[in-house]
Amino acid sequence: MSLEASPELVIFYTLALALLFGKFFEEIVSRTKYPPVLGDLIAGLLLGSSVLGIYIVNDVVHAVSWLGVALLLFYAGLNTSYREFLRLLPIAGLLTLGEALAAFLMGFLVGWILGYNMLQSFFIGAVLEATSVSLTVRTLMDLGKLDSIEGYTIMEIAVLDDLASLITISIGASIVVLGSLELPSIIVTLFEAIGVWFAVLLILHRFSDYIIRLASRMHVEESMVSILIAVFASTAYLVSRVGVSPLIGAYASGLALSEVRGLRENRETIRKLAIVFSTVFFVTTAAELDLREALKPELLGFYILVVVAAFIGKLLGAGLTSYLLGFPPRSSLRVAVGLFPRCEFAIIAAYTAVSYGVIGVELYLVALVIVLATNLVTPPLLRIVYSGGVEYESVRLRIKGVVLKKH
Repeated sequence: MSLEASPELVIFYTLALALLFGKFFEEIVSRTKYPPVLGDLIAGLLLGSSVLGIYIVNDVVHAVSWLGVALLLFYAGLNTSYREFLRLLPIAGLLTLGEALAAFLMGFLVGWILGYNMLQSFFIGAVLEATSVSLTVRTLMDLGKLDSIEGYTIMEIAVLDDLASLITISIGASIVVLGSLELPSIIVTLFEAIGVWFAVLLILHRFSDYIIRLASRMHVEESMVSILIAVFASTAYLVSRVGVSPLIGAYASGLALSEVRGLRENRETIRKLAIVFSTVFFVTTAAELDLREALKPELLGFYILVVVAAFIGKLLGAGLTSYLLGFPPRSSLRVAVGLFPRCEFAIIAAYTAVSYGVIGVELYLVALVIVLATNLVTPPLLRIVYSGGVEYESVRLRIKGVVLKKH
């Protein structure tokens, strides 16, 4: 099929390819107990220009795929407790600041040392910053350690780490639009992103009960789901009008609505929609990658250094920050290892940079390698750092009066 085909035919064609091949490879990957999203990326590489060249990517397909990732972030917000988020904000915020900043700086420095300009190095840092703890959660469940101090600390950091990654990506996109990487513009963009995010969060949460009450009084089918998606879409649109990434609005709207009554069944519907359409996103992003261009021998040093930096950044950032706050050494190491995995946000950051023409496809490929490498080594490393060591019942932090206890 050609790019000139009618938009509806292109959509039918790409949906069929993305979902059939994506789910097939997801099934294969999931049987190895690794994140199914790797299957989507494999499907995209196979269907795209790197191998078969039969997957169409145009503006229409881009629009559908970005709807998928926005829905995924909306669901992530719905699945996070608003009250718990605010309660844990001070401690988790300090931990997240340390680990996210260290990981970002490691990527930025590697890029700068290898001769990339500041904007390119910024996006390399953004790829390394993001954490995905779904595999960590699964491993800790298998070990019976999810309720340990380190286990729930990792989960707390993961919530804020998602937000930090979104803000970093949003800042990067804004800098591309502004055309310069200057400290004043970065600071302004940072405060704009954080300010808009919290404004959306607080205002929507304040009126969330009224919104849901209105939807529940309607007598038409799927009124609740329709209103939820309408709120999500409206928020994403409005924040984009003030220069902030719609992904920021998607996550904030989900978190703001996360504690309304009667949400469980409707949240499950949103989850199903997010899984379906996010499959299209990840297949599409990989389909655009030309491996022949990315697999140049001269780029081998770049790939090795960035992958090594991905581990060192979290080890230094999460491990050292938690130790300085009062975690015992072994406990700090467990937290750091639990934050090794990267997944969705690393891919999103790389795709944003490549799609804007900031950097070549080598960044996307290195993001795929980082996803694979960090997810491969984390389960055995977690087993090692938990084996034969003390299981802490409580940890007294150096912040006055703060004691963490095992759940």
